Amino acid sequence: MDNVSIEVKDSNRPDIWAVEGIARVLRGQLRTGRTKEIKVAGRSNLKVIIDKRVRPIRPFISTAIVKGLKPTQEALKGWIGLQEKLDQTYGRKRKKASIGFYQADQIASPLSYTVADPDKVKFAPLGSDTKSTLREIVASHPKGSEYGGIIYGFHEWPILIDGDGNVLSLPPVINSNDLGRITTDTSSILVEVTGTNAETVHNTLKIVVSTLAERGGRIYSCLETYTQGTPRRVVSPDLTSTPTKLALSYINRLLGTSLGLREASRLAEKAGYRVRNASGDTLRLEIPCYRTDIMHPVDIIEDIAIASDLNKLQPEWPRVWTMGDLSKQTVDTEILGEIMIGLGFQEILTYVLTSPDIVATKMQMRNENLVTLANPKMSTHKALRNWLLPSLLEFLSRNTHVDYPQKVFEIGSALNKGEDPSQPVREDRKIAAVTIHAQAGFTEMRSSLDALMKNVGHDFEVKTGEHPSFLTGRCGALMSDGREVGIIGEINPRVLQAFGLNLPAAAFELQMPLELGIAARSPDLEA
Repeated sequence: MDNVSIEVKDSNRPDIWAVEGIARVLRGQLRTGRTKEIKVAGRSNLKVIIDKRVRPIRPFISTAIVKGLKPTQEALKGWIGLQEKLDQTYGRKRKKASIGFYQADQIASPLSYTVADPDKVKFAPLGSDTKSTLREIVASHPKGSEYGGIIYGFHEWPILIDGDGNVLSLPPVINSNDLGRITTDTSSILVEVTGTNAETVHNTLKIVVSTLAERGGRIYSCLETYTQGTPRRVVSPDLTSTPTKLALSYINRLLGTSLGLREASRLAEKAGYRVRNASGDTLRLEIPCYRTDIMHPVDIIEDIAIASDLNKLQPEWPRVWTMGDLSKQTVDTEILGEIMIGLGFQEILTYVLTSPDIVATKMQMRNENLVTLANPKMSTHKALRNWLLPSLLEFLSRNTHVDYPQKVFEIGSALNKGEDPSQPVREDRKIAAVTIHAQAGFTEMRSSLDALMKNVGHDFEVKTGEHPSFLTGRCGALMSDGREVGIIGEINPRVLQAFGLNLPAAAFELQMPLELGIAARSPDLEA
């Protein structure tokens, strides 16, 4: 027997993540047989009842039974591999969707998708003969530690139970060891997908059952009843092909070819589509149910190009080209950074996430206008900073072991609540600088600010003012064109004490963008 090794890299086609899908594609490309149409053979006797209590946890389920299978050990490994790949990628690590396989012949109807007390219900998880509570399984089973966090925060957990009261699984964590373990003797498999996104759940089921059908399996649908509000009945899976049409002129324009209807139809069939009609300038075709990656006619045209052999297409230079360049904001930021470094300051980068204690309480200010997080994970990261100076002082408080003087600056984002409901958060770019040593004062900081403004060609004036974070009489508002754009002054000793700093400090903070003058731009930057 000859073996063929095929490596699939970064594929956006989940239908070829198993050997059955690859074989299906090769049959079309090598013209050894027409792509088999995947159909439902009939309705199974299994009914599924969905408890309304699963709605806030994991509301959707899609099921099907595949009969007539004769799985080999290699086939089973491939199906489990497909399950893992879909769970991890398309299912977003089982959050949006997760798959379960069960021995269909041993399951009594109706199947209940319901919730249970995690400390009362027990079953033996896959790989174990010992029954444990749901909470014990999540705590001790390897899959529990990996996926238990998806449901752990709820008081009741989702569970699948058959008509005889046997537990099938704890979705999305682990199957039971009896009903949820398939072997080479299993000829009838129940495929179940649960999740939080209906489209992802149904698409995942289509991909899995179509893969099993390639092994000779016959697909039987299940009736699912949602009890939320007015009972809603769903028959799954829906394996109906999606009809679409393509303009032949569009295909030729994108590929730079001169295909006729007959040739375009042949290539579409080779790529796995069913062409129902071809006349005039239009191809009417059907997209197979398992091709969940098709989002636009261009996706189909790409498949036609592959079927025609990409190497035979004539390459063409792009008619439109652009030259990459830095944005104005980046250029301005680099210019300001170079000037500040030339003035003896060291640039730092700190986090936008901070706490009200740092940006408000320690700065002797109120926190009324802060943008706060609805679900902070850390007490030190509850809000977004609305100015940069507290971040600089926090940095200095962690570097008191470094020799003085210390002169630091930062250019970054500051966020405040917006006044317009259409823009609830307003983001500003700012530059802030601090000097700290035994002789630090207003004059030194004013000299640095004057030098910065002269280099960028920007006029400003200092207007006497007061601010709770600065010393009274040693503080001023920065004005430009009659508008307040920043502040300068000596830091209030109480603020310094709150940050654990024992030396005088002076600082300024200025809102950007600054209209940079010609003097600030070097010839290289201008080019």
